[in-house]
Amino acid sequence: MAIKKLSALDVANYVISLASTNVIGDNGEVEGVTNLKLQKILYFIEAYSLSVNGKSLFSDSIEAWDYGPVIPNVYHQFKSQGSSPIIDKNVTVKMDKKTADLISGVWETFNKYSASRLVDITHRHDPWKKAYEKNKKMSLKSSISRDLMKEYYTGLFA
Repeated sequence: MAIKKLSALDVANYVISLASTNVIGDNGEVEGVTNLKLQKILYFIEAYSLSVNGKSLFSDSIEAWDYGPVIPNVYHQFKSQGSSPIIDKNVTVKMDKKTADLISGVWETFNKYSASRLVDITHRHDPWKKAYEKNKKMSLKSSISRDLMKEYYTGLFA
């Protein structure tokens, strides 16, 4: 049985499940992931997939917002959480091992950074900067080009 193509929400739910297993402190408190941090992690997962595998992991639009790259439908799904961590240990997403390993690897790499640090990092990268400049000129939200992401991050990730 073939596994369906993943949506950004599928990938987000998998990241949330990973974040929900991170225990902080000695009292067993679960860390979770905020919507802001989740958005940046999803962006880097897509960037990594484009640069290393040469293809998108999901087709949902990624837009250049004030605080960096955002997948609007995922943002709206979790915006009720505000800046509180999203925690859900019961999420199951079916995917192949290679995809799960890719997502887990990017999570392990970028999880150590705060959401605000990830915003700073994405603000220095060309794909967001170019789309955001276009936003300012057109007073619209511009999609970040997958082609530009692939070109830019191939030099960094591959």
